[in-house]
Amino acid sequence: MAGRKAIKNINWTALLERVPEHEKMNFSLFKAKSEKYFRSLEDYPEELPKINWELYKKKISVPGLVEKFQKEYESLKVAYPEDKYTSKIVEEEKKVFSMQDTLIKQFIDQSNKRIEDNLNEIKTLENMMKYGDMTMEDFKDMHPDLAFDPKHPTIFPHEKDYQPDEETDKQLAKY
Repeated sequence: MAGRKAIKNINWTALLERVPEHEKMNFSLFKAKSEKYFRSLEDYPEELPKINWELYKKKISVPGLVEKFQKEYESLKVAYPEDKYTSKIVEEEKKVFSMQDTLIKQFIDQSNKRIEDNLNEIKTLENMMKYGDMTMEDFKDMHPDLAFDPKHPTIFPHEKDYQPDEETDKQLAKY
């Protein structure tokens, strides 16, 4: 029975580190089932038990019966399925790891760009005049979209949705 192979050593802790938190229960069930199968496989011997054929030849009087059984027993070969999946798993693992490497490199590049942009923004803010020291004109020059424009006054709340339209402005201008 040389075809029988069993994985003797599985690093369950290394596997557990890679399992997401929401899958830990399924992982525990998988581990228990795997260990159950491994134990049941270990219950059976790797070699067929040896039989004392001479003892049977002495006790059984039918000629040729024991020799026939002995011949069939010794020619018995248990066919184990060939391993078609390990190579596919290894190939898939390589593909996933190479994909992860690519995604990690992209993430690092994007993060470095965001860091650079944020550092430039910090430099701009550090070089900017403090708001407490600004005049209204300085603020308008720096933030034209936020500054008060006396040509186009707004009403409270100073949001675009609450402002009157141009037609209402013309009617109010008559008074």
